[in-house]
Amino acid sequence: MRLPVLLLAFWSSAVLAEPASEGSEWLLRMASASREVSFVGTFMYQRGDFNETTRIAHRSESGQSIDHLETLSGRQREIVRVGQDVTWYMPESKTVRTERQSYRRFFPDLFGPERARTVSQFYEISRAGTDRVAGYDCVNYVLTPKDNFRYRQSICAETKTWLPLRVATVNERQDRLETFAFSQLQLLPKIDPNDLRVRNPDTSGWTQESAAQAADPAFGNWFFRELPAGFAMVSESQRVMPGRPQPVIHKVLSDGMVWVSVFIEPLSNTPAMGRGLSQQGGANAYSRPIGNHHVTVVGLVPVQTLVLIGGALTQRNAAP
Repeated sequence: MRLPVLLLAFWSSAVLAEPASEGSEWLLRMASASREVSFVGTFMYQRGDFNETTRIAHRSESGQSIDHLETLSGRQREIVRVGQDVTWYMPESKTVRTERQSYRRFFPDLFGPERARTVSQFYEISRAGTDRVAGYDCVNYVLTPKDNFRYRQSICAETKTWLPLRVATVNERQDRLETFAFSQLQLLPKIDPNDLRVRNPDTSGWTQESAAQAADPAFGNWFFRELPAGFAMVSESQRVMPGRPQPVIHKVLSDGMVWVSVFIEPLSNTPAMGRGLSQQGGANAYSRPIGNHHVTVVGLVPVQTLVLIGGALTQRNAAP
């Protein structure tokens, strides 16, 4: 029986949308700036009741981006990204985790230049006045979804470099669900190499983890019959998660602007697994059993998007 889908009223921005081609050009400039402009700064991240402050240094070298991020509040973490290679340093657990992910983004890198035109297919892109963030003038650009599968995005881009200085996700009730914003920023011609180095490089005795896992034969048995317009799978992996005796399959979907995670695990992984709608850290979540597995879909998207994605997941050669 097909699950009922919640009908959400379509809403639009009060400002007039610019032609799609011009909107694509704006997005392309922002995407390029987040990779090509060198800077050091501090930004705030807020979602629901969660707040975190992070220091970031970014340098573009020979066409390759290098980032160093360090949390200044909450759990201490350092992250180094060189191209697609990401290394996490977690002093509290004395763990170093490495992964290779082309889809992972860290503010202000919102999407790759190759995705700019794709994003503009599903959002109307408009100018909405000017503002000032971290001492820099910026122009507000509003991305209003053309359907009910995603939320509105607001990006304030620095007037000269086009670097995004603030990004917010807003729902149909005009509530801010998630915000990234610089509180301090320096746009620099060159970055001190020390700003890109881990503060404590001595990790002898630390646990070394890799996100890559040997693929289970059943890994490729899961597929989506049909996805909401614009969404496509960008990554899939098998990983060990805390409190789970068996590995979990993790699929990541995106429309170029937002991300949705799909977790597939055996029902035996935990004795009590919920079903239906819930919230996880301010994001919507939808769970359902499929055969002897449990599926959880999580993302900062409308509920109906999660229900459609969860309902479209199918297991090949599943027992009747």
